[in-house]
Amino acid sequence: MPRKKKTQSPPSNGQQPAPEITSIKELVTPKTVQGLKVGKPQKLSRTAGGFHKSASYSPYSSGNTVTGSGGNFYSPELSTDFLELPQSIDERRNYYRFFYENEPFIAQAIDLHTELPLSKIRLDISRKAKSRELAEKSLKFCEGWSRRVHLLQRLLEILHDYFLLGEVFIFCEDGNPEMPRNVREYPVREVDAEGGITEYWKEYDDADNREVRWLNRYYKGWTDIQLIPPEQVKLETYTFTREKLIEFIPDSKTKALVELAKNGDPTATEIASKMIPEIVDSLVSGKPLRLNTDPDAGSFVFYLANKKAPYEPRGTSILQRCLRSLVLRDKIRQSLTSITSRHMTPYRLVWGENLDENQLDDLRDQVDLALQDPDYSIVTNYQVNWEEMGADQRVPDWSWIFDLTDRQLYSGLGVTESLLSGESSYSGDRINLEVINTRYMLIREMLQEMVEDYIFKPMCRRMGFVEEDEWGNLEVITPRLSFTRLALRDNAETFDALFNLYQKGSLDIDIILELLNIDPVTVREKLQRDLFTVNDASFNEVLRAIYGRVGDSITDNSDVVEKIAQALALKFVKPVSDAGDRFGG
Repeated sequence: MPRKKKTQSPPSNGQQPAPEITSIKELVTPKTVQGLKVGKPQKLSRTAGGFHKSASYSPYSSGNTVTGSGGNFYSPELSTDFLELPQSIDERRNYYRFFYENEPFIAQAIDLHTELPLSKIRLDISRKAKSRELAEKSLKFCEGWSRRVHLLQRLLEILHDYFLLGEVFIFCEDGNPEMPRNVREYPVREVDAEGGITEYWKEYDDADNREVRWLNRYYKGWTDIQLIPPEQVKLETYTFTREKLIEFIPDSKTKALVELAKNGDPTATEIASKMIPEIVDSLVSGKPLRLNTDPDAGSFVFYLANKKAPYEPRGTSILQRCLRSLVLRDKIRQSLTSITSRHMTPYRLVWGENLDENQLDDLRDQVDLALQDPDYSIVTNYQVNWEEMGADQRVPDWSWIFDLTDRQLYSGLGVTESLLSGESSYSGDRINLEVINTRYMLIREMLQEMVEDYIFKPMCRRMGFVEEDEWGNLEVITPRLSFTRLALRDNAETFDALFNLYQKGSLDIDIILELLNIDPVTVREKLQRDLFTVNDASFNEVLRAIYGRVGDSITDNSDVVEKIAQALALKFVKPVSDAGDRFGG
């Protein structure tokens, strides 16, 4: 029997029923397209199951998100464990510092990333300089400045915040006095024919030499290098440009100090006098202080960020990708601590077979007495079973989750287990160490570029260590920054290779001595002091040669050989002379 065509009943609200659609062509027609309002947002209504489109939008769809996804909704950013993670950047920094201070893996990994790329700083003379004298002056100036500001310690602090917080604001302070105008110029006063007086400044003939003498006496380079806490810096970046707007936000402690100095407190006044005047003026006026980013314009701030793209607003710490694992480990640690605290005292289970109430009370009394007195003996005429359950039997075994998070932390921190513990050989982790060495070499190049271009170059330019290249452009002569020790290498293999290069004349001895943590300058001075003395390494060879010549002379000019022959009961035969008579006899 043929099925009857089902008719659509009219809606209860009095509206016309929706037409029946038999093909997609009937749905998409010019009339329906013109009826759509382009750009108008769809109306959404909130239901218990989620968001869904309102019924007035289309009579053919009444499903919602939950219905369409089978009752499950997934979002990595709306999960419970994600919402437990720190959301603001200040909260994340607090997490970074907390885990660095309390998690052994984190502290060891950050310290290794900070210390291994660096070693003893070495400044070499510029290779691009035409004038050897100018290059040596530049080298001497930068060496003195590096010792004065403790450049190696500053670089360690920079790398520490670079890996821990993901960004570093390096403030180079220029506290040198401004050069007076009368160093290069002198005032001139002239009287014209009408009696008028004209005053102007005229440059000395030796103005450059006078400026150099003044700089050598008063200019000392950057006064100090400091790190500004990221919490006290407001950073704004702009698309299609590399310009950065950096503003300093003083903390409450600094504000209170300046306020006390303003009221005449002697201690606060002394401390505030050593601060940068611009910061003090900003605190007094209450206006934000914009920090200079041009190294040639005086004190400036350099922003070093650990990020992959320039459009990202702030730097990213290597701990950010480890927060889930760290929070999970900390939760498990708290649960184990709580369980262990509840089960510090072991449980005792004592029982006997088929005991009546009196026997059970007597057994309990004897057990209590035995616990109070170790020498007390329990005496019964029935079998007694005694078991104790320690904390190890009641605490869950979470070792597998710690092993899992350990591997996650190794990957996230970019280290290996053997590198953290030091319980392996170079041959077993050669590939991993090569990867880490490559990263450390990139970090060295980044630090070298920062120090040479943004710290050394402005100082050397102001000191006048400048010359023209072949195209007439001014070139600043700066020393080259390098590090003496390699990051991670097999010591025996490395030293053998370097010693072979030294024997072939392709390497100087200073590099080998510095790798052995021996000062080459001190060694050279002591070798010169001990030359031709009893401390000379070749002095014993000289004595042996002298004694050999003396022995030959004594043998030829004495009867020592005859006496030795007599002592040995031998007949001594004098050697026949090789020289003949005048007739050849």
